[in-house]
Amino acid sequence: MPLDILGLSFAVFIALGGVVGYLKSNSTASLASGLVFCALISLSVQFAAGASFKSANVLPACICAVLFLVMGARFQESRKVMPAGMVAATSLLMAARYGLKALL
Repeated sequence: MPLDILGLSFAVFIALGGVVGYLKSNSTASLASGLVFCALISLSVQFAAGASFKSANVLPACICAVLFLVMGARFQESRKVMPAGMVAATSLLMAARYGLKALL
């Protein structure tokens, strides 16, 4: 089974963001959402990497799109690039990556 280094790196980035949010502001919601999205992303990208059909990339694309919508809304409210803007931008890029892999 091939390893999707970029997808797993993104999952670790999301988990670290949740941990930093918890340590910085004692936000258990940040920790929980970071770890849940990390698990969802890492499982879905590994499933997509090992699958023999292109439509398996739809699942990680949808998960990244949901993360983009959530963090994009937070960025619009706060106008803070870190962390909401950064996570929204990287989530959009990853959603586009997996969306294109599903189509092509």
